[in-house]
Amino acid sequence: MGLAGIIDIGVHLPWLRLSGKEAGSAWGRPGGGERAVASHDEDSATMAAAAALDCIGSRDGTGIAALHFASVSPPYAEKSTASLVAAAADLGRGIRTVDHGGSLRAGTGALLSALDAVKAGAGGPVLVCAADCRQAPPGSMLEMTFGDAGAAALVGGEGAVAEVLSAVSLSQEMVDTWRTDEQRMVRTGDVRFNRVEAYAKITLEACKAVLSRAGIEARQVTKAVLTSPDGRGHGAVARPLGLDPKAMIDPKTDALGMLGTAQPFVTLAAALESAAVGERMLLACYGDGCDALVLEVREGVGRFRERRRLASPSSPIGYVKFLSYKRLLAGCEDSSNAFASQIQASREAPISLRFHGKRCRACGTMNTLSLRVCPHCGTREQFEDVKLARRGILNTYTQEHYYPSPDPPVTMAVIDLDGGGRYLSQMTDVSASEVRVGMPVEMTFRRLHEGGGFHNYCWKCRPVREAPK
Repeated sequence: MGLAGIIDIGVHLPWLRLSGKEAGSAWGRPGGGERAVASHDEDSATMAAAAALDCIGSRDGTGIAALHFASVSPPYAEKSTASLVAAAADLGRGIRTVDHGGSLRAGTGALLSALDAVKAGAGGPVLVCAADCRQAPPGSMLEMTFGDAGAAALVGGEGAVAEVLSAVSLSQEMVDTWRTDEQRMVRTGDVRFNRVEAYAKITLEACKAVLSRAGIEARQVTKAVLTSPDGRGHGAVARPLGLDPKAMIDPKTDALGMLGTAQPFVTLAAALESAAVGERMLLACYGDGCDALVLEVREGVGRFRERRRLASPSSPIGYVKFLSYKRLLAGCEDSSNAFASQIQASREAPISLRFHGKRCRACGTMNTLSLRVCPHCGTREQFEDVKLARRGILNTYTQEHYYPSPDPPVTMAVIDLDGGGRYLSQMTDVSASEVRVGMPVEMTFRRLHEGGGFHNYCWKCRPVREAPK
C-alpha cells in the first residue's frame, strides 16, 4: 500500500453573479450577498470539464488512469457524464470513467475512491471532478443559498500538495435536504433541525474519529474546511471539537453560494493558497452522513500557489434573465428546432468534444472541418489527427439578433487559433459591445442545443480576462 494525496486542484467559477438585493427586490424583501450563476450554456458537465482542464494544466492527460465525476445535478439521468468530461478533457479512451451522485458527499466519496485506487496501484493518477447547478424554487430561501461551480482534484502518489493521513466515513439516513426522481427543485426541511440534529452531531462525531485515527488533537489543525447544508453553523462543530477559530476557512457562501459537490474542493483550494509545508488540515463534508479527512501539506504547495488564481472576473445578472437561464420562465425552453442525430454527433466528436483538427500530410495545412480533400493542395485522404490550441485571436465576427437564444445577440466568431487552424464558433461570457477584431480569446466547452432529444455540446470562445488582484 503506497502513499496517496492530492497533486493539484482546478476550479471553475461561472462569470455571472446574482446579488441578493436584485433577487430580494423581485419579491419585495431585502437581500444581501451574491451567488455564482452558470450561464445558459453551462451545466455540471461543462463546469467539470473546465475545472478538469484547469487542474491538468500543462500535464499530459493521457497518463491519467481514471476519471470520477460527482454531481447531484448531472445533465443525464441515464448516461455517463464522466465519459463526456473525459472526452472534453481529451484524456483518451484507455481510461476508467465512474459516475457518483445522490448526495453532497458524492465529491468526497469520489475522492476517497480515487485515493484507494492510487494506494492499490491504479497505474497512474486519478482525476476527480465535481460540479453542480442545483435548482431551487424561485423566491425560496434556497435560491440565494445555492451557487454554481465546478472543481477537480488530481490524486496520485508523487508530487502531492497535501497527503491524506487518515479518513473516516459515517453514514446517516436523515431526510433534511432532498429531491425525488420526479422533482426538479431541491426541497429542505426545518433549518434548525437540519443544522443541529442532522449536520452538527454526525460531523462532530466524524471529525473526532478522524483526528483520533490520525493521532493528533484539534488544536494542531491549522486549517479546517467544514461544509454544511446552508454554509453556516460551523461553530456547532468547531467549538466543541476545540478548533482554533482562526483555523476555519471561509467557504465564501455570501459571495458564491453553496457550491454542491464542488464546495469542499473549492474551499480546500482556498486553504492551500496560504498553507505552509507541514501544516495539518481537516476536511469534513456533510451529506447523508459525513466524510472526514486529515491532510498534511507537502512540498508541492509552493508550486500550487504559483499558479492558483481562485479570484475570477465576474458580471452581474438581472433576476429575470437569471430565471430564463434556469428555464424557470414559461417559453424559455430551447426553441431552435436544431437538427442532431447520433451519427452526426459521432462524426463530429473529434472537433466538438475533443477539439482535434486535421493536418494535411502533404502541405501542412491545418483544418478544423471533417474533410477528405485538403482545400489548399487537393491531396485526398492524407490527414493526421492534431490537438488544437485552445487560445487564439478573433479574426472577424457577426452578431445575430434573431438566433434563438436567452441572451441575444449571439456573436458568431472566426478564430485564428494559436499554432494554426481557423475555427468558427459562438462567443459566450461576453457582452456585444465588448467584441473587437484582434481580441485574444480562449476556447471553452459549452452546451449548444437540445436537438435530437439529447444534449449537444461544442467548443465556444470567450474573451481572455485577467483575474482581479
